Amino acid sequence: CDLYPCLPAAALGTLDFSLLYDQENNALHCTISKAKGLKPMDHNGLADPYVKLHLLPGASKANKLRTKTLRNTLNPTWNETLTYYGITDEDMIRKTLRISVCDEDKFRHNEFIGETRVPLKKLKPNHTKTFSICLEKQLPVDKAEEKSLEERGRILISLKYSSQKQGLLVGIVRCAHLAAMDANGYSDPYVKTFMAVAVLDPMVVAVASGHLEFCYEIKHGDLAKKTLEVTVWDYDIGKSNDFIGGVVLGINAKGERLKHWFDCLKNKDKRIERWHTLTNELPGAMLSD
Repeated sequence: CDLYPCLPAAALGTLDFSLLYDQENNALHCTISKAKGLKPMDHNGLADPYVKLHLLPGASKANKLRTKTLRNTLNPTWNETLTYYGITDEDMIRKTLRISVCDEDKFRHNEFIGETRVPLKKLKPNHTKTFSICLEKQLPVDKAEEKSLEERGRILISLKYSSQKQGLLVGIVRCAHLAAMDANGYSDPYVKTFMAVAVLDPMVVAVASGHLEFCYEIKHGDLAKKTLEVTVWDYDIGKSNDFIGGVVLGINAKGERLKHWFDCLKNKDKRIERWHTLTNELPGAMLSD
């Protein structure tokens, strides 16, 4: 448990919460318990607080989660668990969880009360860590870094080279925290896959375990020279579809994307699933509909 005594000058309040990284399911569970002694924000000497989560770096709204708002209190109890799906070991090394407490205002912009930040590398996999922390004033965010690393959500992809079919099976298992593209704050997503080789169109071979699977007929030895592009789009009636995000797997990729590709090449006939981050960069070989 992390306990920090509040200084009198930092009368923003304290926040109790716990974090759990479920390594097997690639999920980060954030349980927001309660706050005490929040700074009054309204004319009645109270506030309408809610908690907002944001993974840094990562500028997209898809990266943000929030609790419900509790009315007229400086000592709110939420007991609410918010979950990020598609969190990888790589994320746990390089990302920081920003937790902000804000005051909801119906007639003006919501007001910031205080925040705290937790580097995810402080967490042990599959072990719940509890915090009771004094809120701090708003800390600056590196806008240049945010923009360059903008994330548009996560996608769980399965790869398997099938000796029987003499081809690469690409499964789209699920997406999480996609960037909202429509006015209602949601999207109507669909996924396209593309193998960067001449005259190579995928064939839908099955809807396995509730997800779509595509097959690219290709020799195993040729895979090392190819790349796979996966893009997620927002379907719009009567106008061009919006690009949500994409990911490229292959020999020129890095990190988890390269490891996933190598693991597929090394393990014939074995389905390997990995979460990947969608970015705002549109892969060059993909054309929108």
